[in-house]
Amino acid sequence: MGHLLAFIRMLLIILWIIIIVGIGAPPFLLGLTSVKIGFQLRAIFCKVAIQILGLKIIKTGNSKLQEGTLYVGNHRSLVDPIVVFSEVQSAYAVSKAEIEAYPLIGAGAKMSGVIFVDRQNKDSRNSARSSIVEAMQKKFSIVLFPEGTISRTKKTLSFKKGAFEAAIETNTPIIPFAMEYHNPSKDFWLHDNILIQFLKTFSKWKTVISIHYFEPIINSNDALATTLFCENIINEKISTFQQNHWTKQDLIDTK
Repeated sequence: MGHLLAFIRMLLIILWIIIIVGIGAPPFLLGLTSVKIGFQLRAIFCKVAIQILGLKIIKTGNSKLQEGTLYVGNHRSLVDPIVVFSEVQSAYAVSKAEIEAYPLIGAGAKMSGVIFVDRQNKDSRNSARSSIVEAMQKKFSIVLFPEGTISRTKKTLSFKKGAFEAAIETNTPIIPFAMEYHNPSKDFWLHDNILIQFLKTFSKWKTVISIHYFEPIINSNDALATTLFCENIINEKISTFQQNHWTKQDLIDTK
């Protein structure tokens, strides 16, 4: 029964992606639309996707989100962007370059203002940084997972400081956020095969996620110190989430 539920959800998500891309692609390809329209379509997609996937989001902290801000948080799952972009709407995403080649998802990403970066390529990293700075100068927000990949352990991976440097350079406020899934054995993306992981995660009725938005960091002038500060407070918060919501066995099993 659980796998049937996950399979139905997969079909509905694929259909929903096709509908959104079908609406947005023609004007996008003809240059008749702006990135703000892409942001709006993405927000609509995320809000409906939350219902399709059975995501229950428990939000705390700074709910008055603001434009022209760098949002940085830990990365647990491929559905993290759905959670964040259901709240943060006028923002560019920063994503690994491989996403651009994904069927349907890549097309939707291009339409909705994604800055792609190949972290192994210096030219790509420099180009991405220039795009981030340009967006910040235009007072667009940026959403970024500074670990650079999904973390499968209790704590985050080390944060990369490039986006923090860009934020300080452009005097952009920084809002850290911490998110944690309540069922790590099912919700952590432990499988490289996206189909297997999807069936495992979304075969249950609800996927519960806690997310906390911290107060903005303003007028910082030390990128490294700010990077480490954000990493530390996010780790402290996800540790609290784990203690409050994980089972004793989860705490033992998750290294």
